[in-house]
Amino acid sequence: MQLKTNEAAKIFRKLEVESVKSRHHVRGFLVVNGVRVLPLHYSHGRKELPGPVPKRFASALQLNLQEFAELKRCTMSRNAYLDVLASRGVISSLPNSVASATD
Repeated sequence: MQLKTNEAAKIFRKLEVESVKSRHHVRGFLVVNGVRVLPLHYSHGRKELPGPVPKRFASALQLNLQEFAELKRCTMSRNAYLDVLASRGVISSLPNSVASATD
């Protein structure tokens, strides 16, 4: 699996990761209901990330490679991603998604 830095940036924007640029990396946290849940980072530049980096990025997102491919292709929304995290116990169930489903 390949991952380019611009694809990683796109994933950061899609998941609304609070990020800060440092000298060599873009670092951030996935924030859910005001709580920092997952630390994430990727390298600057316009290049493909080498070797095992895409697998590590997927692992940091708590996704398997198939789910990561869906996220990368933009077929998985932020809410769907948060539902995956909730089903794995990484985050608690989201009352906002339950409330919007009943409206």
